[in-house]
Amino acid sequence: MNMLDDEDIRSQTAELFLNLELSKLTEFQNIVDLASQLCDKPVALLTLLGKEMNWIRAAVGFEIKAMPRETSFCQFAIQKDEVLIIGDASQDLRFHDNPLVDSSPYVRFYAGAPLILSGGLKIGTLCLFDLKPNSMSKLQEKTLASLSKQATALLELSWSRFLLQKQIAETVIKNESLKKIAFMQSHEIRHPLSNIIGLVNLVKDGFASMDENWLVMLGQEANNLDSKVKEIVSESLAVKDLRVIRYQKMVEEIEDYAILILDENGFIENWNKGAEKLKGYKANEIIGRNFSIFYSEQDQLEKRHLNLICKARQEGTARDSGWRLRKDATRFWGQVTITAIHDNDGTVIGFTKVTKDLTNTITS
Repeated sequence: MNMLDDEDIRSQTAELFLNLELSKLTEFQNIVDLASQLCDKPVALLTLLGKEMNWIRAAVGFEIKAMPRETSFCQFAIQKDEVLIIGDASQDLRFHDNPLVDSSPYVRFYAGAPLILSGGLKIGTLCLFDLKPNSMSKLQEKTLASLSKQATALLELSWSRFLLQKQIAETVIKNESLKKIAFMQSHEIRHPLSNIIGLVNLVKDGFASMDENWLVMLGQEANNLDSKVKEIVSESLAVKDLRVIRYQKMVEEIEDYAILILDENGFIENWNKGAEKLKGYKANEIIGRNFSIFYSEQDQLEKRHLNLICKARQEGTARDSGWRLRKDATRFWGQVTITAIHDNDGTVIGFTKVTKDLTNTITS
């Protein structure tokens, strides 16, 4: 499997957010409305920049839902941490021959603030357009940056809610399946049980005596019933689920190790008490975020977290040691093991991440 570079991870992450029906959430529309009004620009967009398309998820003064990435201004805005401002695109070498500039609608002004996830990935922009050359005051520039941060926080919250709803839906489906299995299995034990009841009633009503042959027949049916019950219990999904639940509870209660479940892109799906104790976040603060949040800015620039994911994807396991960050920005020396999780076809569907705090060992 080829190693994914930064842009692959970034674009894949951006496209994950396309699963959210942002058009139904008035909060995002309110943000683009405010951006347009407070910055005094006729067009404001909330975009998600994918691999090939720039997806428009909320807008004012604009009707199109997606545009080719190659013509987008936002591909340049995500390269910066601050607001990108283009006063007159016709005079800018990056845009003067852009079809949006040299033909209808003849865009001139652009300002874009990147949507930066807590893990550092820039998945899109909150941006402004005008059809005439224009500018922004420092206050308007700060306003656009602040609104982009608010939009990003809402996106991460909506994603966490989406994952929770998906998990609930999967649980409901599993429960329905268990009900059907229980119904079918009840029929499998009914036949030997009915035979036993019938034999007992024949003796009870005086139609047969309890001789040795009768006891043999009764014993055979009892053994059939016992075998069927054992077979059902051993194969029952409910029992397997109970084992999984017991195992999960055991992992959750471990405090000496931080144990995380990551999806295939490194976003946190679950973690235990040890992770909460070591890293300082509550579960509802961290689930849905990328695990890169625990890495320093320099480590992120060096793609340390991405290299670990790629190695685990290729080799099955990746190990590393180094300084990591808690919620309060204090550091601890962590020994990390990341292990790939595969489905039945061998495809990587996620990772486990186990971290041990060795700070006392290093500093003593």
